[in-house]
Amino acid sequence: MATARTAPRVLCVAALFLTTACMSGGADINAPLPRKSREEALRWAQQYTRAMAHDADVKPAPKTEVKRFHNCVGKNDEVAEDGRFTLTYHIEGDLPRDRHIAAARKLRTALEQHGITGITTTERPQDSRPVDMRGHNKKERFHVRLYSLDNPDQLQFTVTTSCFLPPDAKQQQF
Repeated sequence: MATARTAPRVLCVAALFLTTACMSGGADINAPLPRKSREEALRWAQQYTRAMAHDADVKPAPKTEVKRFHNCVGKNDEVAEDGRFTLTYHIEGDLPRDRHIAAARKLRTALEQHGITGITTTERPQDSRPVDMRGHNKKERFHVRLYSLDNPDQLQFTVTTSCFLPPDAKQQQF
């Protein structure tokens, strides 16, 4: 049974499995896209960023949620009219600046255990923005980021999804 301490990690793992089931990694421009509604993508991103904050031992700050849906742009700058989208979602958390690097190191360990690869971390202890960490899940094609904000005591947790096609849409061919 999940405890209050492990529940966000369980959510994170569950979110990974749910996302994996609908991802497509083919290079074919007309390969079937993973299907997810905007609401489903948003719920997943909310769970994932909160799990990231938990793994970094940071409490999310209230009313800091930002969500941006974008049209998918293809390799050759094509933009379909079938409703496909990506989502960039972030939340902020309050943490004294001198603890940002330690939080990033904790999060990095957790992300590596959840299949995030290509993690790059810039640590600048004396800088006004001491940490900037980025990674991705190649198989599931989503990106994560943690970085210090100009506000001295805030970190931002960001997820950017792959391209999704709404469940009831007919995929446009190119």
